[in-house]
Amino acid sequence: MMKRSHRAVPLAAALLVLGGCAGRTQTEPPVSAAEPVREAPSSVVQSPEGGFSVTFPGPVTEERRVQPTDVGDVTLHTFIAARAQEDTAYYVSYTDFPPAAVAQVSPRDVVARASQGALEALGATAISVKPLELEGGFPGQEVGGLSGARRLRGRFIMVGPRLYQQLLLHPEGRAPKDADRFFDSFRLDPGVAGRLVQRAPGG
Repeated sequence: MMKRSHRAVPLAAALLVLGGCAGRTQTEPPVSAAEPVREAPSSVVQSPEGGFSVTFPGPVTEERRVQPTDVGDVTLHTFIAARAQEDTAYYVSYTDFPPAAVAQVSPRDVVARASQGALEALGATAISVKPLELEGGFPGQEVGGLSGARRLRGRFIMVGPRLYQQLLLHPEGRAPKDADRFFDSFRLDPGVAGRLVQRAPGG
């Protein structure tokens, strides 16, 4: 059974959900059983439902959480690989918002809000911000942030009404050697991306 939060939040705040999860200690069990997706040193996650593939450096757990918003319930699908001994964690998530709701703001605005929200959730200060564009012309943004002794690197991508978030958290000055490989391994399924675009108003 998926977990539900009982407090409704606005759409803009819902864009920050992953950042909030990353920045707090989880005291409750995950929504779905947290079982390794693959036990190999490197785990290639291919999500037909999510429409993406990505390579994580280690076993991966998957969680789903339902979050009420003022535009209806949304589900946050999160894939996590953690290296507790190195205080390092890798995240990929996706969330589908009602097409009519995201049509009210530009995709660039959505990814900007999401990236800013992740920084705020961690109490981090932005140290870098740059626009991205994935193959297919999908808009995104990459940010870097610093919160005390922790460094955040995140990418946020909008495909139709779906927001993808890819985050890496690690101690300052100790960036993992596989950081670039993790970010560069993210690939969208063209078929799923096409269907998402068609769901968007005017698509």
